[in-house]
Order: sequence, then C-alpha cells, then structure tokens
Amino acid sequence: MLNADPLSNINICGGAMNRMENQIQEFLGVLDSTQTSINHMLVFSIICQNQPISSADLSERIGMKKSTLNRLLHSLSSNSRGQVKAAELIEIEMMHDDRRHRSISLTPKGKSLMNKMFGDK
Repeated sequence: MLNADPLSNINICGGAMNRMENQIQEFLGVLDSTQTSINHMLVFSIICQNQPISSADLSERIGMKKSTLNRLLHSLSSNSRGQVKAAELIEIEMMHDDRRHRSISLTPKGKSLMNKMFGDK
C-alpha cells in the first residue's frame, strides 16, 4: 500500500525494484542468458508458488499456448531440446492415472534457486 508521503513511496518502490533486480540476476546466473526470456522467469516463479502443478493448470494460469509453454518447460528441465542448455531446475513427470498429463515440480537445484530468489518457502 502506498503512503501519503510521496518520498516514502519512492523508497517502497525502490526496495521492490532492488529485490526484483536481485531475483532476475539470480535467475540469469543459472540459465544461459542468450536463451532466457522473462517468460522463463514467469513460468519458474509460478511453479515455485504452486508446486507440484500440472502442465494444464500452469498453461491455464499463465494464459500461454501449450506449445510455447512446452518449449519453456523443456529448457527449464533436464529434457532440453536443440541448442538450449538444460537448466535442470524442474522435473516433469507423466501422471500415472493419465499419461497425457504431466506433473511439474522443482529439482534440488530449482529449490536452491527459489530460496535465493524468494527466500525459504
């Protein structure tokens, strides 16, 4: 909530911007920055808040096409495709009751990054 005093609002916003900048720097330190977009960070942060999460729920929550989301998920997992180096931040497992659905959770490396970016959860 913003305060009535405009100068204190600058401090509040400045602190939030510093935290966000630190979070982005932590994230970029783990991934190949030439292959990283803000969408990677968005997907990673949603997974951090809701793990485990199904790929269908993640797609619905973000409002992203499944094909686009799949490319992002593969680059964040150990199943990277093409020229993108695998980040190994998430695990993607087929659900036993319906192999068309996948469950996404953080790897130990992903949990470590989450703690650096957002504090212990």
